Amino acid sequence: MNQKEILQTVSKTAIIVSVLLAVVIIILLTLGWYKLYREEEQGEFSTPEELFKYGSIGSETSQGIPYWIWLVMPKMFPEHLPALGGWASLGLPWEQGKELPVGFSKKTIGFPRVAFNCAFCHAARYRLEPTDVPTIVVPGPSHTVHAQGYARFLAAAANDARFNSDEILSQIDRIYKLSWLDKLLYRFIIIPQTKKSLIQYGERFAWAEQKPDWGPGRIDPFNPIKFGVLQMSIDETIGNSDMPPIWNMKARANHALHWDGLNTNFHEVVVSSAIGDGTTYESYPEKNMKKIEQWLQEVPTPKSPFSSELSSDSSFYLNTDLAEHGKTIFNQHCASCHAPDGEKTGKIIPVTELGTDRHRVDMWTAEAAKRYNTYEKNHDWGMRNFQDVDGYVAVLLDGIWLRGPYLHNGSVPTLKDLLRKAEDRPEKFFRGYDLIDPKNIGFVSSGAMAEKVGVLYDTKVSGNSNVGHNYGTDLPEDQKEALLEYLKTL
Repeated sequence: MNQKEILQTVSKTAIIVSVLLAVVIIILLTLGWYKLYREEEQGEFSTPEELFKYGSIGSETSQGIPYWIWLVMPKMFPEHLPALGGWASLGLPWEQGKELPVGFSKKTIGFPRVAFNCAFCHAARYRLEPTDVPTIVVPGPSHTVHAQGYARFLAAAANDARFNSDEILSQIDRIYKLSWLDKLLYRFIIIPQTKKSLIQYGERFAWAEQKPDWGPGRIDPFNPIKFGVLQMSIDETIGNSDMPPIWNMKARANHALHWDGLNTNFHEVVVSSAIGDGTTYESYPEKNMKKIEQWLQEVPTPKSPFSSELSSDSSFYLNTDLAEHGKTIFNQHCASCHAPDGEKTGKIIPVTELGTDRHRVDMWTAEAAKRYNTYEKNHDWGMRNFQDVDGYVAVLLDGIWLRGPYLHNGSVPTLKDLLRKAEDRPEKFFRGYDLIDPKNIGFVSSGAMAEKVGVLYDTKVSGNSNVGHNYGTDLPEDQKEALLEYLKTL
């Protein structure tokens, strides 16, 4: 073979090797994309309610935790949870037969991932009797959910030395057999990256440890937005607030929204809430979110459990004559702020007039509103209506029996207590127990079980004050009793 033939042979060989190498690289890249980044639709949900409870809001890419890791974490790190019982110890509503609690979605982006959605904050759980199976109401207020406890658990588990590939894979292997390729990916990529991400997640929220605890049923919804999304400097403000219901939004058309009325456009509230939970412009599932938004307009207020058809011996018996008298009192003293056609209903009442804890008002600023209205200028989020505020919204009272504790910061355990002077309201009580208090209207907040299940709420802590909203506190006791009877019907 002459030199020319040798060169031709070498050249052909080099070409073949290059082609084969390119093919191998393409296969590896394709396989890597498929195993780590491909996105699969969740599929259709049977009802908008199911979509609300378990559908993705587009946060899995940035906030999602690998499903199999998420599943074994409570068993591996129970000491970092508030109590025994795994995820249930965080007060998460869980429907029998479902693989996830209400408020969590599972979506495949390369591999199955878990992230929370709107129902995490908007799914009420209650019982009428201690032996009852809990009833779950969406989109009600998540009175039992310990959101800060969930965040703390994720960070604490990730910082635990046992959060490593060997021990996590050993736990996963007990319940599910990963393929050899998936085991390699989990060992060298997914588990180390998850650990890193959760540690960073804890570091981003370290500021919250310097502020008063949220406790179950509460969240600081906008300081995380200020310090994270809007990249404002960490300050001393406290935004701790009760999780509100978002049912029957059609009745709230043209109302100021959120506790403090910082936005007046419901679509913007939906979009901004998803942003706060980790969605991006690229991942925002517009089709699903439109369905949810429309459903929230129409979903009815839950029916009151109080009824005149029950035995008069029942704790939930409704005295219709007394309720009718109470309606008259409501129209005289409460309707202007809380009836559907009230002059001030849906409007912002200055905090100087209300006299309630003003920390939430001081938390939101004109600069925060400006930044949210111009968030990511390269994308048209459609947000124009964020505003600075100095008060709280006079809200409708539909389903008020399921909305305890009361006031924007959840500082008054029952409606009966709300009709008392501030100095006569409970200074301390327990939040997070799901048993309805039919006598006082709210949730049971004292006693052995409330103490065992709930978390102590101290009104002397900054942001927790129970003062203000003195309306109705001067009524005679018989009129208060009649008014409470009417409020049971809403």
